Amino acid sequence: MYEEFDLFTFLIGLPLGIIITGIVFMINRKIGKKKRWFDERYNRIHGRARSYSWVATTIAILVVWMIVIVKEGPGLTFFLLTGLWVVHMVSYSIGAIIANQEN
Repeated sequence: MYEEFDLFTFLIGLPLGIIITGIVFMINRKIGKKKRWFDERYNRIHGRARSYSWVATTIAILVVWMIVIVKEGPGLTFFLLTGLWVVHMVSYSIGAIIANQEN
């Protein structure tokens, strides 16, 4: 399956992709600031969208977690999902703390 996988090409392409993505992001941000794309309305809409996305991700992790417990028991997959859940909740807690300090 991986007979023709070239690790060198991958290791060159990965940083190159990250650099190109960063350049495109910076150009988009600069144009957006000039055209006032990132105003208060934009921040409110995207704040709500991130909130809905976070709730959907939380529900998805819980559903998959339950399926893994029933199907496989406490194996590697269960512990990986548990780690993902912990990271998810800790990041929410840190975000809530930062948001409360800004208000």
